[in-house]
Amino acid sequence: MDSLTHIVIGAAIGELVLGKKIGNKAMLWGAIAATIPDLDVVCGPFVDPVRKIELHRGVTHSLLFILAFTPLVVLWTKRHPSSLLSVFCVLLASVFALGNVSLTASMIITAITFIVVALILWKVNRMLDVTTKEWRWLFGLALLSHPLLDCMTAYGTHLLWPLPTKVAFNNFFIADPSFTLPALVCVILALFFQRGDRRRYRLSVIGLGVGACYVVLTLGMKWKAHSTISASLQRQGVTYTSLSTRPSPFNSVLWVVAVESADHYGLGYYSLLDTKPEVELVNVPKGTELLGKWAHHPTVERLIRLTDNSYIIKSQNDTLVLCDLRFGQAGAPTTDARFIYEFRLIPDGENLQAEWTPPPSLDGATFKRMLTELWTRLKGE
Repeated sequence: MDSLTHIVIGAAIGELVLGKKIGNKAMLWGAIAATIPDLDVVCGPFVDPVRKIELHRGVTHSLLFILAFTPLVVLWTKRHPSSLLSVFCVLLASVFALGNVSLTASMIITAITFIVVALILWKVNRMLDVTTKEWRWLFGLALLSHPLLDCMTAYGTHLLWPLPTKVAFNNFFIADPSFTLPALVCVILALFFQRGDRRRYRLSVIGLGVGACYVVLTLGMKWKAHSTISASLQRQGVTYTSLSTRPSPFNSVLWVVAVESADHYGLGYYSLLDTKPEVELVNVPKGTELLGKWAHHPTVERLIRLTDNSYIIKSQNDTLVLCDLRFGQAGAPTTDARFIYEFRLIPDGENLQAEWTPPPSLDGATFKRMLTELWTRLKGE
């Protein structure tokens, strides 16, 4: 899920657990705890592009990490809350400072971080009235909320690390306003009431409760889409080895379909509002024969594991490109549209390098057109 969603859910959990005792600070600590697992991106500048993606949503998103880290962060918070806030600010700033920004931007981020840390060390005092058990509940639940939400997306998480199994339910797009906005509104409204006011607690319950109901609703919508698509393929006599469905951007009404056959994938849309009887698919060749001698190269095998064996190979300007199907294409499924996640395979003698191609940038007009197309198709055919 997107960072805003994790922050909002963490803040709501913080208010639910400790809002009566420490007021708005509970929201702050909950938001911090819910964001901690994503700090694995700090390793990005120091590893190759493939390793960077492999590390994300790995050990820091596992149950084992939560069980091991919660007691440590609770002990740290009980004794030195200001230093924990300071470390978090430094880590968060480093994500931007070490990213693809100019030297001037990096210097500005570093200066702002220095000022913020100085203020934290000056202003934040110990909160001795909060018990260890209460801190444990806050950090444990907020930390747990992060990987559980990420499990709802197509990327999934290594929730059971060190087991290699990745958990991905594919019932959420990476950002879904229908899930985030109710909790965000409830958290903002709670800020207007005094600490200890029962309305703050009730608003947190409402925000989290509506989110939980929406999760159940999306699972039901996914089941409906999956069963309808499966029945349509059976009526059309389409033989396939696997069928996957995932929501299109920002909603759970329009679903992206990927049907795997022996030598191709059938890609298409299905809306829960569709009235036409059958699902229409665009066939895209797998292209695995293009790999040739590189088919069993370690780099290719790593990428295949990374994509959960859901990929195609295509040739662009005499360069092989491995496309991750899980994140779909930039727009409606077609035979030639680029995929959101693509890796260029570059030979280097007897070795093979993988270069991640960033998703295409969208100007205002293109983004508006894509949203219009999405909304038009969502209303059904």
